[in-house]
Amino acid sequence: MVFNRVIFTMQTTVILFFINPHSGSVRTPWPALITEFFSGRSVDVHCVLLEKDTLPNQITEQINIHSPNLVVAVGGDGTIKLVATALLRGTIPLGIIPAGSANGLAYELGIPSDPTEAMQLLLTGKPITIHGITIQNEICLHLADIGLNAWAMKKFNRGNVRGWWGYGWASLQSLYYSRMHQISLQIDRQSMQQKAAMIVLANGTAYRTGAIINPEGSLLDHHFEVVVMKKISLVETLKMLFTHQPFNPDKLVVYEAQQVHIRCKKRIPFQIDGEYRGKVKNIDAKIVTNAISILVP
Repeated sequence: MVFNRVIFTMQTTVILFFINPHSGSVRTPWPALITEFFSGRSVDVHCVLLEKDTLPNQITEQINIHSPNLVVAVGGDGTIKLVATALLRGTIPLGIIPAGSANGLAYELGIPSDPTEAMQLLLTGKPITIHGITIQNEICLHLADIGLNAWAMKKFNRGNVRGWWGYGWASLQSLYYSRMHQISLQIDRQSMQQKAAMIVLANGTAYRTGAIINPEGSLLDHHFEVVVMKKISLVETLKMLFTHQPFNPDKLVVYEAQQVHIRCKKRIPFQIDGEYRGKVKNIDAKIVTNAISILVP
């Protein structure tokens, strides 16, 4: 990790920024922008540039060193997930400056994509406490899934085109290679057998494109949703990419859950908060109530 420290006079607040310099398609000089924005304000600012192999315990070490009032993740959903892991069920709130290719959680929370507006929110925003999901001993704050979309994320992460166009192209490709999977589900005390093209473990309601995958969901309640795509559909996939319309309930079914166990006959692509995690046969997930406090408008 690379450190950049800027201290202003009349110190009243300590803000610790964790910056992923590899996020998104545009390289932004974040330390300089942050320094300029907070110049003249009663804020003690510390910037840490993350390396690709940064671990949550390294985030915790910096938090212990600087004792911040606010920790800020500058990056996409993967960066937010990394920083949030070190803050789980703690007293320090998380701020977000969206700087990734998709920024699904920031979109869900109404956090502006404009850097100046996002930094202003760090001074004027209010904290809300959201729940999370632990999946394979990792935290998920927004959306995780197996099948169709996870395969698209694999192609997107390996491709050369970033942003919506890259994700859209990868998603359309996934239709050609999509498969129906035989899956055993245990949702709380209910067990079932299901054929599915995709299963989403949903904290939030929508993908970054605005497509509503979980219309009844909320980050503030005390359960998450298991969304089962029962049929492969070009129309539904186009909805995922380009519209704000709910999915067809004949093709998707939604279950509320406190915990879920998923067993697959074959290994299936799997992703958490936009980070591809390879292929899996088994998934165990459960709710984490009062997971983290995040600043929102």
